[in-house]
Amino acid sequence: MPFPDICAVVARCQLFRELSEIECKQIIDQGRVYDVLKGSYFFHQGEESTMLYVIISGQVKLSQVTAEGQQVIVNYFAPGEGLGIIVALNETPYPVSAEAVEDSTAVGWGREAMLDLMRLYPQLAFNGMQMVGRRFTQMQTRFQELATQRVEQRVARALMRLVRQFGRRLPEGVLIDMPLSREDLAQMTGTNLYNVSRILSKWEGEGLIASGRRQVILLKAHELVLLAEDLPSPGQASQTSDSSPDT
Repeated sequence: MPFPDICAVVARCQLFRELSEIECKQIIDQGRVYDVLKGSYFFHQGEESTMLYVIISGQVKLSQVTAEGQQVIVNYFAPGEGLGIIVALNETPYPVSAEAVEDSTAVGWGREAMLDLMRLYPQLAFNGMQMVGRRFTQMQTRFQELATQRVEQRVARALMRLVRQFGRRLPEGVLIDMPLSREDLAQMTGTNLYNVSRILSKWEGEGLIASGRRQVILLKAHELVLLAEDLPSPGQASQTSDSSPDT
C-alpha cells in the first residue's frame, strides 16, 4: 500500500485526531508495518501488552475466553481502528485475543516507543485519554444491553454496529461485508445459536434480511433500526394512536 494511503487510514483513528499530516507521518515512521494472515493473531488474551496497532487493511475479531471456557466475541475492528492501545499504555495484560478474520495489515508501535511519542506530541496523550473514556462508555453500554434488553433487540443492535463498520450498499440493501455466522452473532449478543437462528429466520420471513453462508444483507435497514432502538413501527404507532382514548 502506498505510504500516503497508510497515513490517511491511520489519521482516521481517534488516537491521531487533530494531528497534522506531517505529525502523522513522523509518528508512523517510528512504527512498523505488520502483515497478519487470516486465522493468525496480533496478540492473545493474557499475554503481556507490549504492542499497540492501528489497522490499515483487513478485519480483526476481538474475542475473550471466560473462566468457564466459553468464547465470547467482544467486537470486530475495521481499518482505521486501534488494537491494544489502552491496555498497552496501562501495562496490563491483553484482556482479549485479536484474530485476523481476513489477511490484514497494521502499523504497530512498542509501548515505550509510543510513550516517547506522546511526550513529543501531547495531542497523542490527550487523544489516548479520550479513548479510555470512550471505550469505558462502550463497555458500560454493552453490559447494560445484556442486562436489560430483549435478545431480539440485542441482535438488531449488533447488526447495526456491524453495518456502521462494514456496511456496503447493494441494489437490494446493505451488505455486512465480512464473514459473519449465526454462532458469531450469538457470541456477540450473549445468547445461544438457537435463539439467533430463530430470530434471523423470523426476520427473513418478514423480508427484513437475507442471509446465506456467513453473510447477512439488510433489506429493510430502517425496520431493524426501529427494533434496535425498541421503537414501534409506523403501523404500530398508528394503531396505538387510534386506540388511545379521546382527551
